[in-house]
Amino acid sequence: MQETSSPEIIYHWHDGIENFHGYQPGGYHPASICDAYSNGRYRIIHKLGFGSYSTVWLARDSHLERYVALKILVADSSKDSNEARILTHITHSSEKNNRTGKAFILPIFDDFQIDGPNGQHRCLTTEPAGCSLAKSKKNQPWKFRIQVARAIAAQAILGLRAIHGCNVVHGGKLRLSFCLPYADYLHDLHPNNILFALRDIHHMSVDDIYHHFSTPQRTEVQRLDGGPLSPGVPSHATFPALLYVKCLKVEDPRIRITDFGESWFGDAVPPKYLNTPMLYRPPEDVFAKGLLGFPSDIWTLACSVFEIMGDRSLFEGFCPSEADLVSEMVSCLGPLPPSWWDAWEGRSKFFVENGVWRTDVGLRSRPLRSRIQIMDRQEHPDFFADEAESLAVMLSTMLEYDPAKRASATDVVDSDWMTRWGLPSLKPFNISV
Repeated sequence: MQETSSPEIIYHWHDGIENFHGYQPGGYHPASICDAYSNGRYRIIHKLGFGSYSTVWLARDSHLERYVALKILVADSSKDSNEARILTHITHSSEKNNRTGKAFILPIFDDFQIDGPNGQHRCLTTEPAGCSLAKSKKNQPWKFRIQVARAIAAQAILGLRAIHGCNVVHGGKLRLSFCLPYADYLHDLHPNNILFALRDIHHMSVDDIYHHFSTPQRTEVQRLDGGPLSPGVPSHATFPALLYVKCLKVEDPRIRITDFGESWFGDAVPPKYLNTPMLYRPPEDVFAKGLLGFPSDIWTLACSVFEIMGDRSLFEGFCPSEADLVSEMVSCLGPLPPSWWDAWEGRSKFFVENGVWRTDVGLRSRPLRSRIQIMDRQEHPDFFADEAESLAVMLSTMLEYDPAKRASATDVVDSDWMTRWGLPSLKPFNISV
């Protein structure tokens, strides 16, 4: 007799809250405001965010009398997670060449395990942070003030040099995150993984926190069929705190690079693929996965720096496929290496056999310098003179197709753009390196 499968449970959906299907064995831990962990040391005050692999909460550390971000991993990822070990390694590294830039990396304070109805969960406490760069730029005019943009880009570059100096490949999401919504559903050094730092909150009372960042708002978790909730599903879910800062309103551009959930040590075997968002993926993730490593971070950082400095991403596309991404690379950077061109199965969608663009597709050659010229920085004529060219030269070295020829993080720090515009931009904001 054929077995019948149980009908899928469907929950009422709420924008801004994690998928309730994640509350099952191996999934999320059902945390809530006022819950306490690690023998009562950490008491949850508010929610900061969530991702596919964790929820993140603002908690009060009763031992050190300060606020921390409490990240609770899903049970299935807790056993094999390398994040705590890598963050601890970076936080406690004392190598001289790693110190410059470490201030821009989210430090870890504690690491412990909890048991819950959905399994055993690893918990990390770190410095709390705020809004991601990506979230800050989601509404018009989609760009930071030029002084702020320079400072953010410079910190991201210095931060990556420190990460690489610790023999760590970020490898996930080096994206734009301004210490805010902790979204970990992507990985790499791009705008969703670079957060704005939260300053001067440790002296605040809980009421002050609620006054500045909103009182926690909860909603009832309900099944669409009205049935009872499973044991590991919370009765109520909490909306994240309102930490949004509009890009033109950013006054303090201090950042923290976060999310090392898919990072690895440089001498370890790299992953089979990256979970980097499509438009930030380096070409070796398409054509030569065995070459994933430090240069892959450099490529993703270049894409992030371009986006930080302007009002759009370097490579563009609506729900882009891998073929769309590669066509944008060719449009921006020129022909692929011959072996990659021959291996590119999607090239006939955009090119005739002699490498000429097809007339029935909208894409054409748009070189990097042309893309920089439409960054919408007309209000700063000086940007379109020396700085635009200097930025183009720096990004070109970071966007070499061949990973072996790509600039290192130290090369980028020593570049003309960093020397003349990036590093000097930090002083007016009292950002020390």
